[in-house]
Amino acid sequence: MRVEEPQTWTLAFADPAREAEFMDAYAREVRRFYRFAMVAITLLWTASVGLDLAAAPGQRTPFLVIRFGFVMPVLLAGVAIAFAPRPVYRRWWQVLAVAMFAVVLAGTVGLLVVSTPEVFRYTVAGFLLTMLFGAGVDLARTIYVLVVGTVMAIAMAIALITSPHTSAADVAVNVLWVGVALTGAIMISGRAEIARRFRFVQGGLLAKERARSEALLMNLLPAPIAARLKDGPNIIADGLDSVTVLFGDLKGFTGLAKQLTPEELVERLDRVFTAFDGLAQRHGLEKIKTMGDAYMAVAGAPFPRADHALIAARMALAMIATLRELEPTLALRIGLATGPVVAGVIGRTKQSYDLWGETVNLASRMESHGVPGRIQVSQATRDLLALAPEIAVESRGLIELKGLGPTDAYLIAAAPDDEPR
Repeated sequence: MRVEEPQTWTLAFADPAREAEFMDAYAREVRRFYRFAMVAITLLWTASVGLDLAAAPGQRTPFLVIRFGFVMPVLLAGVAIAFAPRPVYRRWWQVLAVAMFAVVLAGTVGLLVVSTPEVFRYTVAGFLLTMLFGAGVDLARTIYVLVVGTVMAIAMAIALITSPHTSAADVAVNVLWVGVALTGAIMISGRAEIARRFRFVQGGLLAKERARSEALLMNLLPAPIAARLKDGPNIIADGLDSVTVLFGDLKGFTGLAKQLTPEELVERLDRVFTAFDGLAQRHGLEKIKTMGDAYMAVAGAPFPRADHALIAARMALAMIATLRELEPTLALRIGLATGPVVAGVIGRTKQSYDLWGETVNLASRMESHGVPGRIQVSQATRDLLALAPEIAVESRGLIELKGLGPTDAYLIAAAPDDEPR
């Protein structure tokens, strides 16, 4: 939602769904104060009967009827709704707030009508204070304060004019007082409602921005790592005893890139790596990063799992089959290595989850010294795959790996009818 979203003169949002959402949030926000206000108004209204009887003992019956027969039932209903279960409260709280505002004003006008000259000024003062108090608690929406207050002000003016106890000067002065009180009530209530609606809009924008930031963080980092980062800025580093690291490289892509425009190059590479991302999610691997036309993932991190070698092999087979479908002119060379690694997050402004250790180096060498279209694995990976009959592994013998020397290497025998999985 934009802050400048059109609003009607009633201050309501133009979108009915957004207005309903605001009113629901409004009800949650003010419930504690609503309880206090309803109880306080009820107690004050009850206590005021003592002033009535003291000022005009001869008017006991009409005063008691107005205070307890007319106004009190609505106030008690408001108190009941304030402490009712949440669904009942959300449905009826605004209705009772408006009714409370209306009957208190109406009751005050009624007290004025039955007043004697001796209590006239006391009654008007009570009316003004009631209006200001009603605006101060800010339970009813501004539009209701305006409508109800205006109607009651007109009723009071009529009562003043028709009362045998008032002169023309009394009418003029008290109508002026009522106008001032009503204007103040509307201004106080209106500014409060505008501020509340602004906070609602800003809260929605902040929530969306927070969700967008969290979604971006989840895309950049594994979910459990992102959750740990949200808890604090501490360094995240984990030692994992056994994982399987996967490196994949697109053989022939460099030559193909020379024939493509920048847009075509990025589009085709994005299509391939997006498919690989889907395979990583499906097979339970964690994508680490892409480096040019190379792809790196890990099985068994950040959460350890016993079948990491098997799921890495399954993904590698699926990657080769997928590339065959997407880019048949290219070949994928994949290397797998199993062993311990250190995993953690580096960086402050552009954070990334990465792996370090000899296992990472071995997987990289298995890929760079591998065979296009095949999956080359280390001895430790081969030993774990021996427990999975579905994966056939054949020895390649000793190969010379840069920086590692002669090393046993094995190739996974890919079935000719492999399909993307």
